[in-house]
Amino acid sequence: MFAAETKAIIRSVGAEKNLISNTNLNKQMDLLTVVRIKRGHFWEFPKYKKIDCTLPDLLGEEKFSPDSEEKVLVEDFQTRVETGGSGKLEGGYEGKAEVSVSSDIVDGLVQPVSIKIKKVNLTAVRSKFSGRTINKQTLNLLKLKEKDKLAFVYETVYNTGPVTMIRKGNQQGCLSASFQKMAKMCVSVNKKEDTTFTVPENSTFAFSLVEINLEDGEMEIQLQSWDHKRGGLTSDALNCEIMEQVRDRIEMKESILMPLEGLPESTRGDLLKSLREVLKEEDALSELEETLDQSSKGSYECPQSVAVSSFMYLLDKSKVSTQVKDAALLLVSAMEALPEEMLRPLTSCGPEILTVLSQLVENLKDEGEACLPESPPVPLQQDGELHWAAKLLCSSDETLTELSEILDLPPEVLLEVLALTVLGVHMLQPRE
Repeated sequence: MFAAETKAIIRSVGAEKNLISNTNLNKQMDLLTVVRIKRGHFWEFPKYKKIDCTLPDLLGEEKFSPDSEEKVLVEDFQTRVETGGSGKLEGGYEGKAEVSVSSDIVDGLVQPVSIKIKKVNLTAVRSKFSGRTINKQTLNLLKLKEKDKLAFVYETVYNTGPVTMIRKGNQQGCLSASFQKMAKMCVSVNKKEDTTFTVPENSTFAFSLVEINLEDGEMEIQLQSWDHKRGGLTSDALNCEIMEQVRDRIEMKESILMPLEGLPESTRGDLLKSLREVLKEEDALSELEETLDQSSKGSYECPQSVAVSSFMYLLDKSKVSTQVKDAALLLVSAMEALPEEMLRPLTSCGPEILTVLSQLVENLKDEGEACLPESPPVPLQQDGELHWAAKLLCSSDETLTELSEILDLPPEVLLEVLALTVLGVHMLQPRE
């Protein structure tokens, strides 16, 4: 929540143009951290992967502390929202119904917080590292692909003190009804909610990158920061034309996924179990995507991850067709666009839940909108671990835009990758 508020502040002062907010990476980012930028196999948006080294590490420099400058972006920022209200509804006809509700909600920061921007002295960095060569062994370890770019963190936005968020809610209500004086019922509701969490001080909420050009291993550092373009949208809403394009792309790519459904049930079940194991290893899903891409072009390098090796062994042992490998690559690429902590419950849930989510995707394709059934499975309900998926597939333009800001994906891509993930995982589920 605070990250969203921070982005709004950054945008309001005009500092967001080249800043990247990525929930998977932000808190890990320090100045000079090396990042790999790559384009998705099926979606034209940049994906960022932190590399566990700094710019000096690439050249074996043990001691390098460049000058940096800091300035206050926002001082003593405070946000607090209090909502209170009551309502009453009466109905007539042969019976009558009455509903009365009152609620009070407090949502915001416990104490003010200041936000700073810290920038490295880019002139000093260029003077130190431009024109120098990275040795071949280090280059091989980076595993850069043809379209990959290398960059380093040049600027960070962070909080100067701990940030404590609080949400308190109290809701009371009474529902009474009598129908033809035959029965009378009164149900009282009392709901209290109290949530508090603290973000540690010096947590990075956004960062900027400077690209490193490589020519035969020789580095040249760009003069300007990496232009973070999300692309795809010129407004904050998905208009009808864009939604039509999203539906067309889902239908087109669904046909690529279809070979998964034709696999023997035992093979599908084994592949799904193997995917769950991949999600338990950090960065393994990204490695699986790269390995599947190599495999689609012929041979592939032996994966470092045990889980990835197991998945590829299953494909090779089953002697699947090229179409099945393409389907697996599409599914993994769609999954890789979503945070891994969101994927684990999605790949582990039962057939009933995936059937409901798949129906939402079908409704989205056919009618352009979807809504949950009256009594959805518990994980899809308000406090369920997969409510986010149902909410996204049934979302309004406003909700979709908010979620895309949090996940740092264009709204139309976010909707597409979730839909394809749901369809692909559902195809791998054993039929009951």
